[in-house]
Amino acid sequence: MERALSILETLAAVQEIGVTELAKKLGMGKSSVYRLLATLAGQGYVEKNLQTERYRLTYKLFVVGSAAAERYGLKDLAAPVMERLSAETGETVNLGVLEKDRVVNIHKVEGSQLLRIHLELGRGVLAHATALGKVLLAGLDREELDRWLRTSRLIRLTPNTLTERRVLRQVLRQVAKHGYAIDNEECSVGLRCVAAPIRDRRGVVVAGVSISGPSQRLPAERLHRAALKVRAAAVEVSRRLGYAGPSDV
Repeated sequence: MERALSILETLAAVQEIGVTELAKKLGMGKSSVYRLLATLAGQGYVEKNLQTERYRLTYKLFVVGSAAAERYGLKDLAAPVMERLSAETGETVNLGVLEKDRVVNIHKVEGSQLLRIHLELGRGVLAHATALGKVLLAGLDREELDRWLRTSRLIRLTPNTLTERRVLRQVLRQVAKHGYAIDNEECSVGLRCVAAPIRDRRGVVVAGVSISGPSQRLPAERLHRAALKVRAAAVEVSRRLGYAGPSDV
């Protein structure tokens, strides 16, 4: 059990990893690591990427851990800040984490406006097409991002979806520089969003917070002003997680 937990903890810290690299990190034999991975895969907690021959966590581990996380972790720390952000902007506020090529929404606060955008909790949305996804991707280290770009399909959801890896990489550089990302009807026609990264005490991007609403209510000039509020909220949640770094990242 202890070795299996070590494997899960190591996989949680990376996007994907091969058997040889995992065995080296854990100081275990490759055959032992392979057997444990096969057991975890059989139980649905990990899966093998057939293109890269590397292993990664699955949604099942998120589902199993979500109740505890919601009760004791990030959701509770972020909820008051999200409620205040929603009250200030009138829009729906979402809290999301990166899961492979998707963003999983783990908490939301509905806006006060009559017309609202409904995103189901626990459902994944393609990361490259969302503001939340872009701030989470921008937070990956170079090696992880390179691997993500190589192995993920940039599916077009709307005419505005970014589907060229070179263009997406350039956008992610700007996101990292400015500390927020915008979704200009890239995920859904008629929907705009702005998101900012949440960092833990190590400075690692672990989640993102966003506001979303109909495009007519979030024109470009309002969206960029709202980004300042979203970024301030993200920094406040980061401080609650123990982050002590600068507030302009």
